[in-house]
Amino acid sequence: MEVLTEVDPDRIGALRERDEFFWVDLVSPSDERLERLGEALGLHPVALEDTREFGQRPKLDSYGEQVLLVFYTARATGDPGWPAQPLEVHVYISGGYMATVRRDRCTALDDLHETLLPERTEAEDQLVYRVLDALTDAFYPVIDALETQIDALEGEVLGRPRRAHLTQIYRLKQDVHGLQRVLASQRDQFQTSIDQILRLSGLSRGTGAYLSDVGDHLTQVAGELQRQNDDLMALTSTYFNANADRLNAVVTRLTIVSVFFVTWTLVTGFFGQNFGWLVDHIRSRGAFLTYGIGGIVVPTVILVTVFWVKRDDWF
Repeated sequence: MEVLTEVDPDRIGALRERDEFFWVDLVSPSDERLERLGEALGLHPVALEDTREFGQRPKLDSYGEQVLLVFYTARATGDPGWPAQPLEVHVYISGGYMATVRRDRCTALDDLHETLLPERTEAEDQLVYRVLDALTDAFYPVIDALETQIDALEGEVLGRPRRAHLTQIYRLKQDVHGLQRVLASQRDQFQTSIDQILRLSGLSRGTGAYLSDVGDHLTQVAGELQRQNDDLMALTSTYFNANADRLNAVVTRLTIVSVFFVTWTLVTGFFGQNFGWLVDHIRSRGAFLTYGIGGIVVPTVILVTVFWVKRDDWF
């Protein structure tokens, strides 16, 4: 299978004349390159307009003997703030060729260049499957990266929740929800896309099970993203519960300290009254140590003992 990374009208014309299935993969093409691609492959002007603009929803548009499939994949960025980035790929498919247009680096497609060069083309739908399957499987490393970050964040929240954790949770939720929204739409319309791709005139077909396997993978990926979205929702609740527990622990400690101070204040306040008996009898050092110091130490020891015995039930 011929794999082209530039628009070569002469080479494309020769391949089409020999009815040899080929793949053109363009990265961030200019409008001029897109025009040359459209002329060489006979692409519909409306389809080219979508590719110029990008930002399309997952869809398949049929233009007679060719279709435009807007397909999304993703890549892990390595950035803790925004760990996942969706990638939009426009896939043109006909009975004689396949063309992909993207604006960002996509390792899944780059790695396929050398792999597909020796592939035979008796079942051309298998070649289409190889490209779509690679784009779908690229979600799995992204899911693993998100899972690692969610697990680490959960451990930090359970250990000591901080305000910065809530910001990280909401950013992860945005990433996961964005991917989930795209995948859900892509999964729901993919069976219709399979039917239209397999009906293309001139596209040789194998058993027909290959493209269905891509649909199964899309369902699995969408399910994993839904699970991660649920985990992040639960982690948000865990954050607030952990903060509430931490606040309760602080209030409990303050309450304990206040009990001691209230007791000491009560004792010192009592002995600070100008009762005649107190004024007449508490004059010696022994009386001071017994009534003054003892009056503070004894209730303190009692309170410490009570709090220590009840520490598992109260704290």
